Order: sequence, then C-alpha cells, then structure tokens
Amino acid sequence: MKIHLTLTIILTFLFGIINAQTVEELYNKSDFKELIKFADKSEELTKEQLYCVGYAFFQLENDKKAIEMYDKAIAKGLDDDNIYLYKGLSLRYDQQYDKAVETFKIAIDRNPKGQKNYTELGNTFYYQKKHDSALVYFYKARELDFELGDPYFKVPDIYHIQQNFTKALEEYYTSASLINKEDPTYIEILKSIGLLEYTVTKNYSKSINAYSEVVSLSPKDYNIYPKLIKAYYANENYMKGDSLIGIMKAEYEKGTLPEEYQKYGSIAIDEFEWNGQKVTTYKSFKETKETLDIMYKIYLLSKDGKSVERTLMTEKTIQIGEDGAKHLLCEREKSGVHHTYPYGWSTDDIDYPSLKKSVILVLNKEMKPSASSSFGVKSDKKKKKK
Repeated sequence: MKIHLTLTIILTFLFGIINAQTVEELYNKSDFKELIKFADKSEELTKEQLYCVGYAFFQLENDKKAIEMYDKAIAKGLDDDNIYLYKGLSLRYDQQYDKAVETFKIAIDRNPKGQKNYTELGNTFYYQKKHDSALVYFYKARELDFELGDPYFKVPDIYHIQQNFTKALEEYYTSASLINKEDPTYIEILKSIGLLEYTVTKNYSKSINAYSEVVSLSPKDYNIYPKLIKAYYANENYMKGDSLIGIMKAEYEKGTLPEEYQKYGSIAIDEFEWNGQKVTTYKSFKETKETLDIMYKIYLLSKDGKSVERTLMTEKTIQIGEDGAKHLLCEREKSGVHHTYPYGWSTDDIDYPSLKKSVILVLNKEMKPSASSSFGVKSDKKKKKK
C-alpha cells in the first residue's frame, strides 16, 4: 500500500511536469487547436498555463472563452499588464467596449510605460469613432518607446477623417520623423503625405518625394506607381513619369501587374481640372499596331465626378508621307457618333503636353471636328475577335 501510494504521488508529480511542458510546447509551436483542449482541466493549470490557453482561444477568435481563461488566470494571481492587455482585446472584439476600456486602463496602471496599452485603449475609442478620446491616448502612445505603429498613423488620420487637412499633414510629417521606419505603418504615412500634398496643397514636389520613397521601400507595389506618375505629370516632369510607365508596361507584358491593370491594360497618368470638372488621362500599355488602335483616352467627368460626360482619344491612322499624321485626336459620343479633329502626331511618340493642349482646345470649343461619322468605329469586341 505504501509503495502504491508513493508511486501515485510520483506519477502525479510527473504528470504535472509533463502537463506543464506540453502546454508550453503547444504554446511555443502555436498549436492553438490542441492547446484549447486543456480548458477542460483549467482547475489543474497554473496561472501562466491559463494565460496560454486563453491566448489560444484568442487566436482562434473565441473571445468569450479567452476572457474566461484570462479571468481564471487573474484569479490565480496573474497581475501583469499583459494579461489585462489581451483580456481588453478580447473584450473589444466581443464588442464589450466599456469593459475593454476599463481593462486597458488597468493594463496602463500596471505598466504606465507600455506603449501597447495606450495604443489599444486609443483604438477602442477609435473603432467607436470617439476620435477626441482616441487622440488623448494616441498622443501619449506616440511619446513612448516604439512598440506599435498605430498611434503614429492614427493621430494624423483622425484629423484627416475630420477633413482638417492642414493639421493632418502636419501630424503625418511629425509621425514620419518619429516612427521606426522599418515598421510597415511608415509606408502608409508616406502614402497619406503624398496624397494630401497632391490633392490639397498642390505641392507636387513634396508629393513626388513621399511617393518616391514608397517606391524605393516597396518597388513591387505597382498600385503606387500611377500616383507617382500623376504627381510627376502635374509637376510637368514628363520624362520621369514616362520612365515609370515604361516599368509598368514591362511588367504588364510579363503578366505581373495587379489584376486591375492586367485586365484593362492601361493606367491613369494625369488629372487636371477644366471649368471645375475633372479630366483624367489614361495611357494604354498595348502597342498601337492597327488602324483605330488607341494609345490615350481622356475622360471629362461630370461635376459630381460620378459619370463620364465626354471621351476623347488618340487613334492610329494610315500615315501618308513621313510628315503625315500617324495618330489623330478623336472623340466618341455616347450616341456612337465619332469625331475626328484636325490635330495629329507624325510619330508613335505622342507629346503629352500637346495632347493636353489639344483636348483643352476641344473642350473650349476652339477646335471643331474636321470629320464626323456614326459608323466605321472599331469596337473593343471586334478587337478581341481579331
């Protein structure tokens, strides 16, 4: 009996060791599905093990069970800021916002220098659109040692949302100077700077600087190239813009551009205003080989920007003589009527400033069509059948 009792004690002791090691191993391997099985033995687990099981539920998006495990860990004496931080996150994901706020405040009390604690409290207000309260904690988080990029982006983003663009831009620059530049949020800050300098201040040089840095940090982010191209074109630095168009064209031919560009085979390269309406120019990646092939399309948008009022384009034509037009400025009305204007280019290298000038002449009714027809227009469907 004594031997049996001793053996039982030894086995119980060994089970405790094996059990502890298993929880730790599963936690370190991020094997969360196996780890949550220990929830049935929660009374036997240590406070640290209960935290690990709670974290597993958190990762599997079962926040109610995560909260239950965290509460048991706290009841057993776990009292650092980390347990309250993750309990607060689970409460927030479970949309228990008031309880989340109180829990994050406990995390701050346990560790007033923890940037994550202030950040996630700020996020709780941010997600409820309580922006003024969020700003209080994001500003504090931005002053502390770097852990998360959120406060660096969201301080200016709140002003951006509120359309206080001057303040937003000021705060984006401040955040860019403070943030750990290896954090992905730094790129998002640069994108926002590029956007506001382009659209609000019209400081195209600064927009170019911001977007250029994004491209240097993320050269395969082809969604940013058109933004930089438009900034170069707005700044009348067409050569730089064209070099980026050349890079995108090469990627298009390899089939490596994002789906949208591969599908349509063109990108927006310029935007300008005419009589309070936006005009957007697109350039095709495809070679103009056949008659009526289009290199540029220019859209005049309605005043509300929701529809296209007019569509002009350049069309390849039959060149007569070396100085004859190889591409002509044309327009296609919604009714199907096709206009040809007395303006053209004798080479495939269409000078964009002259194209823009000719489009403005048409819009100002200072240039009239030299010919019009309602037939003979090569449709996209016909082109696909060739």
